[in-house]
Amino acid sequence: MISKPRLKSYRLLAYEALHRRLKKEYKDNEVFLQDYGRYYAGYLGEKRVDYTLSNFREENIFIIKDLRLNNYNHYFQIDTLLITPYNLIILEIKNFKGELSYDSLQKQFIQHADGKKTVYKDPIQQANTQKRNLAYWLQNYSMNLPIDTLVISSNPATSIQNIQEDPQIYNQLIHSESIHFHLERIFKGYSEQRLNHSAQNKLYKLLLSHHVDYVPDLLEYYKISPEFLIQGVPCPKCVNSLMKKKNKTWICYECKNTSLTAHEQVILDHFLLFKPTITNMECRKLLNIPSPSTAYLLLKGMKLQQSGKNRYRLYHSPPIQTYPQDKGIPFPSNNIFE
Repeated sequence: MISKPRLKSYRLLAYEALHRRLKKEYKDNEVFLQDYGRYYAGYLGEKRVDYTLSNFREENIFIIKDLRLNNYNHYFQIDTLLITPYNLIILEIKNFKGELSYDSLQKQFIQHADGKKTVYKDPIQQANTQKRNLAYWLQNYSMNLPIDTLVISSNPATSIQNIQEDPQIYNQLIHSESIHFHLERIFKGYSEQRLNHSAQNKLYKLLLSHHVDYVPDLLEYYKISPEFLIQGVPCPKCVNSLMKKKNKTWICYECKNTSLTAHEQVILDHFLLFKPTITNMECRKLLNIPSPSTAYLLLKGMKLQQSGKNRYRLYHSPPIQTYPQDKGIPFPSNNIFE
C-alpha cells in the first residue's frame, strides 16, 4: 500500500491552539469542549480504521486520507479514498458508542447511548453523495471509473442493528473489523483491472495536488473577543503564568521553568487562529517583546517561508505536517471519547 500518515486536521489543530490561548476562566466552556471532542473522536476512529487497513494483504492500493476537493464551486470531503486496480472505494468512517440502528425505510441513522436517542444524517446517503461528487470531479479529467462505498463503524464496542434486515445494508454499513472481508468481496465483483500501477500513481498525485485544507475561523464561530485570550508567551507548565525573555531564554518566574523555543508554539497558534502570515510588528505584539531585532531573530530561527522586504516582510505558515501532533486538550476521556 502507498499511504501517508493521517495528520490532525487544521480544525483539530485550531481547537487545540484556541484552548492554549484562552484564559483560565474560559477554558472549560462545555460547548467548545464537546465540539472538539466530537471531531477528535472522529479522528481517533479514522486512525483505528487506518491501522486495520494497514494489515490488508493487497499491496496495490493507494490511500488518500481526509481528501477535500472543489467541485462546481463547493467542496466535498472524503474520510478515506482507496485507489485500487479495479475501482475507487470511498470509506465514510463513524466513531459512535452505544447501539446504532439503521432504518432503511426512513433513511435514518439512530444512536442509543447513555439513555439518550440521537438521530444523525444517513451515512449511506452521505457516502453516495460523495460518490456522485467524485464522479463529477473525475469527469473534468475525462475519467470514468467505478466507485464503491463503505460506511464503517470504527468503535469495536458498538452494536449495529439493521432494522428492516435489508440485505444490501449488511454490505454497506459495517464494523471496522470486517473491512478486509468486504474489500475482497468488492474486488471479486470486477473481472478486469481498470488501472495499472502507473495510472494509480498518476491519479493519486492528481487528487493530492487538488486537495484544499479547510481552515476554520473559530474566533468568529464562537464570537471570542481579544480580552478572552492570553497575551504573551504562556508557561507550558504553569499555563496561566507568562514567560519573560532574558537574553536567548524564556523564563517563568513563577515555577522557574525555562525554554529556548516557547515562542514557537505561540506563533504557530497565531497562524491557526488569526491568519496564515505574520509581520515583525505583529510578532512583537503577540509575544510582548519590544525589540524588532529580537522578533526578527525569533522568526528567522523558525525557518518560515518569507515574502517582501524590510517593514513589508511577511512570514508564512509552514505546511500542516510540521505542526506538533501530540498536544491535545487535556480533559477526562470518559466525558467525550468513549
